[in-house]
Amino acid sequence: MARSRKFDDDVVLDRATDLFWKRGVDAVSIRDLEVGLDLKAPSIYRRFQSKDELLVRCIDRYVDQTVGGRVRRFLDDEDDPLAGLRAFFTSVLRPHPGEQQLRGCLLTTTAGHAEATTPGVRAALGRGFSTIEAAFRQQIENAKAAGHLGTDMDADAAAKALLMSFQGLLVLARSGASDLEASIDATFDAVTRS
Repeated sequence: MARSRKFDDDVVLDRATDLFWKRGVDAVSIRDLEVGLDLKAPSIYRRFQSKDELLVRCIDRYVDQTVGGRVRRFLDDEDDPLAGLRAFFTSVLRPHPGEQQLRGCLLTTTAGHAEATTPGVRAALGRGFSTIEAAFRQQIENAKAAGHLGTDMDADAAAKALLMSFQGLLVLARSGASDLEASIDATFDAVTRS
């Protein structure tokens, strides 16, 4: 009879995500994963084949839950598309509930590491960034339809500009930069004038 799993995959993914997010992907060894997940390396490899595959699954889960949740909360449920976009941006200036420091974004922190160069991880990051960009594009289209933006605005270019600004904001916020709300306002002023 096969032994039952000590933890289901969701628990393992949540714990691994926490390690990758807090320490940085490159700094997390298989030994760190053994300790943090309370699993031996063979058990980890049986489930995920490699550290990269584990990271891909963590990124995909993060995009589904965290990014998707933020999109629903700040963009899909907001009547004013531009106010929703601003709220999406300014929300990253506050730590997660129960934490003292800003974590930033798992996509952003992972993209700067060597592990991000592997094809599977790169593809997972691309899916995550595309999810955010698509949500931004939809908000731009909604703002155009509501008359908040000119109908000639290039929604694709505006969404890409917002994604680039958002990623920079995440890096600056995590590094402790202050007075970022004025920069957010300037970003939106520049994008909405286009």
